[in-house]
Amino acid sequence: MKYTKKRNITPDPLEPADRAILRELQRNGRATIAELATAANMSESACFRRLKKLEDSGVIENYTVRINPAAIDANLTAVIFIGLANQSDDEVMKFEKAVSKIPEVLQCYLLTGTPDYLLRVAVKDLEGLERLYATALRRLPGISRFSSNLVLRSVVNQTNLPF
Repeated sequence: MKYTKKRNITPDPLEPADRAILRELQRNGRATIAELATAANMSESACFRRLKKLEDSGVIENYTVRINPAAIDANLTAVIFIGLANQSDDEVMKFEKAVSKIPEVLQCYLLTGTPDYLLRVAVKDLEGLERLYATALRRLPGISRFSSNLVLRSVVNQTNLPF
């Protein structure tokens, strides 16, 4: 994962056809233009233009696939809370750039209040979590506090946005 700054999106209001395309893509990320056009009740060429506009405007950020963690032996998920000693722009940028280079970090959120960051990581087992902590997490710049919780099971795990 590379460190990139999110662009500010000021999207045009979504039309019903745009919403239909997005709903279908969230349901099936491999949908063809023909399938999207059917879902949006429009021609394939018009659908292709709308899809391109959604991509170019940043409404669609990328296309991805979800992999079953057990299938690749990433059976343990942990939620890690991190506090920084200093909130200067430089220190925050150093931390964010460094954490974005750790492959086991699936998500990193900047939070309000305490702690400063929440990370979701995936590893093989407890030994993998200990190794991740020793080799990467505790070496992140600017950390003053670190705590973690193990995920026992997933209750809700969706990526689809409601709209």
